[in-house]
Amino acid sequence: MSAKDQAKQKNELVKNGFLQAAKEIILKEGVESVSVRKIAQATGYSYATIYHYFSDVHTLLLAVKDQMVDDVAAHLTFGDAAPFRTISDLKLANRAYAQYYLDRPHVYHFFYSYRFANDPAPDYDLKFQDGWAYAYSAFVKDGLLRQQDVKTAAKTVIYAIHGLLALYFSSNGLSKDALYQDLDDIADYLFNTRRQV
Repeated sequence: MSAKDQAKQKNELVKNGFLQAAKEIILKEGVESVSVRKIAQATGYSYATIYHYFSDVHTLLLAVKDQMVDDVAAHLTFGDAAPFRTISDLKLANRAYAQYYLDRPHVYHFFYSYRFANDPAPDYDLKFQDGWAYAYSAFVKDGLLRQQDVKTAAKTVIYAIHGLLALYFSSNGLSKDALYQDLDDIADYLFNTRRQV
């Protein structure tokens, strides 16, 4: 390996270390606890070194969010997953997606409540909507969903999950069991009623 390649590899490792440290802080304490000094302390580098890799905390947090979106997608195995074959498959995927945030409430807050100081973050929901839309292809074949309704159905499910999670995290009396039951009811409503139309 050339000296240039070694330097590049080292730079990637250091940069990744900063991202991992920020991610750990978010997971344990929440995004409000992230600071360059805390990241520097966790990684053993000076806080000035962080600015060699990221222009500001905003840029670092956007990179962390990119990684966390990939973490959620990996948790759901979208991309490699086969389409949903049944409504039960959809219900399991909905629950798995909700459970990811239930297990990591600080990630939910970071994704859906944290406001970036400068430009808004990209719309990461599109990635999940695309995953659900791909997975609905079997429903189209079975006549449970029209092709032109795929994106709308995907948005409806994703927004319903986020809304139910917001209710759950705001302590408005929604239990985990009720959240899951509501998700199941929404799936049944969206797709089982299509048979009667």
